[in-house]
Amino acid sequence: MVHPFSVLTLGIFIAGYITARWDLVTRLYELAIFAWDHGVVTRAAKGFAILSVFFFLFILPIERIAAREAELHPRIAGGGISAREQLKRRGSF
Repeated sequence: MVHPFSVLTLGIFIAGYITARWDLVTRLYELAIFAWDHGVVTRAAKGFAILSVFFFLFILPIERIAAREAELHPRIAGGGISAREQLKRRGSF
């Protein structure tokens, strides 16, 4: 059998939890309306579009060039010498 104090405590906890959740939902709803009224959604969509165009016009072509160069000039594993060793041989280190 559950103690009456425990039932009351549990009831208060559940009521507080439901109230807090409802408050979060209503605040989120108000925030969404505020963002829509102030053009936040439109500005975010424009920013996403601009960044996407930048990515497709600049980043992808650079990546393609880098991939082609890496394929044309592959690195041989263990075949080269380190930068430190090169500097030592030159007398710069």
